[in-house]
Amino acid sequence: MFLDLPPDAGAIRALSIKTVYADKIRDGTKLFELRTYCPNILPGGWCVLYESYPAQHIQTAFRAGRTFQLSPDDTWQIYSDYLGIDFDSFFTYFRKRKFAYGVEIDEVRSFEPITLPELREHHAFLPPQGCQYLRKSIYKRIQAELQLP
Repeated sequence: MFLDLPPDAGAIRALSIKTVYADKIRDGTKLFELRTYCPNILPGGWCVLYESYPAQHIQTAFRAGRTFQLSPDDTWQIYSDYLGIDFDSFFTYFRKRKFAYGVEIDEVRSFEPITLPELREHHAFLPPQGCQYLRKSIYKRIQAELQLP
């Protein structure tokens, strides 16, 4: 079922993701970003995707919709066509987890990649271990890339 989270149009958070899944978000075949924990990404908030090794950059963001919390079995049964992951990988990821969390992807925007060396040098960026709010300097850069007010 979907969680009752208040809307938030001003937040920008960073998520670590493998490039294979970022590609599926960009091409529209992945409509929910999955997590093993509740990421507390509020509807209307933006998430930038930090693509881990070997890409090590940010080039895509999505506006979050609703977040669901379901058992892994129910998640697969209801949403498998929209998760951008195969059966074995899904159940390996959620092994021994009571809940699966999925953040609905409402809008996707891409821009020129911002590399990890640039992120570190100019924005003191540390790749997120999970989900984190952006520091002020990188927030302003991403805000400009996304052309947000």
